[in-house]
Amino acid sequence: MITYRDANAFDLPVFVSLDKELFPYSPWSASQYKEEFSSPTRHFVVAVDEAESIIGYAGVFAPGQAEADILTVGVVPQHRGKGVAKALMALITEWAKGQGSIAMMLEVKIDNPEAIGLYESLGYAKLNVRKDYFGAGLDAQVMRLELP
Repeated sequence: MITYRDANAFDLPVFVSLDKELFPYSPWSASQYKEEFSSPTRHFVVAVDEAESIIGYAGVFAPGQAEADILTVGVVPQHRGKGVAKALMALITEWAKGQGSIAMMLEVKIDNPEAIGLYESLGYAKLNVRKDYFGAGLDAQVMRLELP
């Protein structure tokens, strides 16, 4: 059974380790995560399995009466396709709404059709492409969801 909870400082080493595995082209450092965790305008959630191991995580920056920016969404490969990312997205979207956010924004690698399909299924619209966003030759699809 998969459960969800707010992330805490003890999760930082796991985030850093998973980032290297899931996003080898642009992993965040421990100091980057530490800085993000310490801000009240940022919120991170995790999905954990029966063994209390983190199998997925997501983070959002929501400054208030503006657009919220999804910072990261990652799910370990063996747990993909089970609704984990969708549940994580719902949690950070609800938190952002509570902060007064008017829309959600994200960037996703253009060669990640599974993630793009998930975001489209959640109501996100494609806006434009950012060249080299994730590094040389790694373009990002920018997507946006209007919040009610």
